[in-house]
Amino acid sequence: MPAAPAVKVAVISGGSSGIGLACARCLLARGYQVVLLARVMDKLHSARAELGPDFAASVELIPTDVDDPASCQAAIEAVTHRYGHIDWLITSAGIVEPGMFLDLDLATHRAQMETNYFGTLHLIQAVVPVMRPMGGRITLVSSGAAFLGIVGYSAYAPSKFAVRALAEILRLELEPEGIAISVAFPPDTETPQLARERQSRPPVTRLIAEQGGTMTADQVAERIISRAEKGAFILAPSGPVAFLARCHSLYGRLFAWQQRRLLKRFGPQRASSR
Repeated sequence: MPAAPAVKVAVISGGSSGIGLACARCLLARGYQVVLLARVMDKLHSARAELGPDFAASVELIPTDVDDPASCQAAIEAVTHRYGHIDWLITSAGIVEPGMFLDLDLATHRAQMETNYFGTLHLIQAVVPVMRPMGGRITLVSSGAAFLGIVGYSAYAPSKFAVRALAEILRLELEPEGIAISVAFPPDTETPQLARERQSRPPVTRLIAEQGGTMTADQVAERIISRAEKGAFILAPSGPVAFLARCHSLYGRLFAWQQRRLLKRFGPQRASSR
């Protein structure tokens, strides 16, 4: 494999806030040139300002809609044209809209699959040809909800299950190409998205989610980055998620039983009960 260029370049989707922005902070501290991708340019400018003046010259902003493969291709081409290579892609863009299955329309299901899964896929398809000559690293961001069925996440969890499956396959297929794959499973993380999500969680979902605890975005990002650098495939930032990563098949029946008990306790979970 040819020697790596002097400037290390990382591209992060969902980079204007939350885990994506926190990952940018970690990589900037490690000497990376960071390119932040997000839909809204004003939010990207705010993100760069939040990272501070010391890193302003090391942060590039590209407005990108991950739902649109052409937008993703254009972003990757722009980065490649400027730097000639990409060392690390982190696919952190994602959305979540919880709700009971009977309350969610098809558009809600499609939107979460489009952004969480296809948004991840679009960027990876664009970046792999760039990485193949010199190798690289891709970190997919899934969720702790990707291990077990959780009441209230019939639209969100399948999209994150799909990200997990994609990562497992890419790990096998891209390893011979010199591309290291890892997949992160964050627990509830204190971000603007979590604050919005909490407002629409059905009561039973809220109770289940609270059992797993929360972490800050900086804590999650540091553990994701440090474990990926050590070559780990599964990036589980918290103890409960690490347990699920190892034991979800064994724990699944007990967890389903616990959820059935909660559903009986709360009764019908409809939109009117939120």
